[in-house]
Amino acid sequence: MPLTLSRRTLIGAGLATALGATAYTAFAPYPAAALAPENPPPVTVTIAPGLRLHMIQTGWVSVKTPHRRWTGPDALRLPAVILSRSFTEWMPVRAWVIEHPDGLFVVDTGETAAMTDPASHLACSPGDAWFYGRNLRFTLTPDQEIGPQMRALGLDPARVRDVVMTHLHSDHTGGMKYFPTARFLISQVDFGGHLGAVPCAMPDGLQRIPLTYTPGDFRSFGRGANLTPDGSITVVPTPGHSPGHQSVVLRHGNRTWIIGGDAAFNIGQVLNNDMAGIVADPKAARATLATLRSELGQGKTLFLASHDPDNAAALAKGP
Repeated sequence: MPLTLSRRTLIGAGLATALGATAYTAFAPYPAAALAPENPPPVTVTIAPGLRLHMIQTGWVSVKTPHRRWTGPDALRLPAVILSRSFTEWMPVRAWVIEHPDGLFVVDTGETAAMTDPASHLACSPGDAWFYGRNLRFTLTPDQEIGPQMRALGLDPARVRDVVMTHLHSDHTGGMKYFPTARFLISQVDFGGHLGAVPCAMPDGLQRIPLTYTPGDFRSFGRGANLTPDGSITVVPTPGHSPGHQSVVLRHGNRTWIIGGDAAFNIGQVLNNDMAGIVADPKAARATLATLRSELGQGKTLFLASHDPDNAAALAKGP
């Protein structure tokens, strides 16, 4: 007697197959990562007497291909990242130090070597431990963290006045432990945390201060916060990647450097209006890209993203 299956059975079998395939895609082992390049030494540029910018690389990161760039529907951004089995090449993880006559300022703190084992480092937040461990790859050693590299430059982390956090994802908060006496300036919107932030993995006792913006001479950004009386270092809103993502603008004369965190992965994304796959607010992210393009259109402006491999050449050339 031939076997006959009901329509309900067939549909159920199809759903089970689809769910099984999805589960396999999401949890099956990935191919081994290629060996990362050596971590390069810091790059320092002198902007003016007493004003220097240091770019410090704290290891490398590789993310899912849709994480870096996604052109599909906004609603499918996160599923596309989770289900993808394709990783990007290794990209730098950067932190920045500004020497200014008014003191030392840090923008983001890079990653920690503990993040090479997300399950252990982020054990306080199992969901984040799974997401980071499954969808990002990190490689660095303890001597490549921001603290040791600053000391090698003759810069004492204990002298840092303010640390500006563009946002609170792990690859920007990993070196917080080196600045126990500094003020951590976080956007008012992000102050309570956001998707992908893991406050439980951050050191206790940090002086975390919510930063608000006021209208002023902040060009295309409209609002901002001055960190120095001369207005040469300002913090401006660049939301999208996180709800309260912010950037630091360094100005001297008619030249401008924008330290843009993860507002984009690289300057090409800004110029081409390409968005990353991991964004909390796609509409805000598109508006931020438009604002950054406006800034770049004003001339002698350099955009520096945390993961752009071309930053060193751009810094050498200058705005």
